[in-house]
Amino acid sequence: MFREVDRVKERRRERLERIRLQSRDSFSPFVDDWKDPVEPAQEPFAFSPLRDEDPGKRRDSHETWGLQILLSVGLVGMAYLLFQTSFIPAAWKNAASEVMTRDFNFAGVADWYEARFGSLPTLLPSLHGPSSVPAAGTTTKEGTVWKLPASWKVVKSFEPQSAKVVLNTGTKDVVTIGETGWVTYVGEQPGYGTTVIVKLTKGREVWFGNLEQVMVAKDEVLQAGQEIGVARAVSSTARHLYLGVKSEDQFVNPLDVIPFE
Repeated sequence: MFREVDRVKERRRERLERIRLQSRDSFSPFVDDWKDPVEPAQEPFAFSPLRDEDPGKRRDSHETWGLQILLSVGLVGMAYLLFQTSFIPAAWKNAASEVMTRDFNFAGVADWYEARFGSLPTLLPSLHGPSSVPAAGTTTKEGTVWKLPASWKVVKSFEPQSAKVVLNTGTKDVVTIGETGWVTYVGEQPGYGTTVIVKLTKGREVWFGNLEQVMVAKDEVLQAGQEIGVARAVSSTARHLYLGVKSEDQFVNPLDVIPFE
């Protein structure tokens, strides 16, 4: 009896198998591949770095945030301990404290931007008023005019070939800048010797040459009245400063731009 039941089940299985094969052969190759694909379907984002990552190793977002907070607290704690310990020199501690607590110099950045790129964009507020030019001369409607000291004397007038004037600054006067500018060069220049080049607004440059002592550094933003250096001594009673002015990349007579008092 059991054998008969087994034979019936076997015949039924064979019949179902023939029906399945017959229906499969009747489909097109594409449908057949769709029903029984040879290769697994590719992921839509095959380039994703998470494709080959073990799911068991993926961190939960809460775990990541917790780790970041823990590291931040650890860094703050280490900084506090370093400031409290005696192994760190006091000068380092004072320098770090000064850097972290001092106010940002917005006016200095505005002056540097204007000296290098021109006037500030109209969308930005003005960070300094017309009083940024020092009281080195007379006041006009456009602000204070930069003027050379009356005690300085012209030794050699301007010539296009030399592109400069030679001024006697005396023995005690220090060369100063009369308006905000940006130091673009400090070094030797042909015909000028040791030179400091300061870029001003409106496409102007001032060249201070034949300096014996330089008091500024490259890329420094200068405020009006700040000392540039000391002219080189040519005798016991005279120091000669080579002064040049560029306007729109052309040398012009400096005395037409910066008159005497």
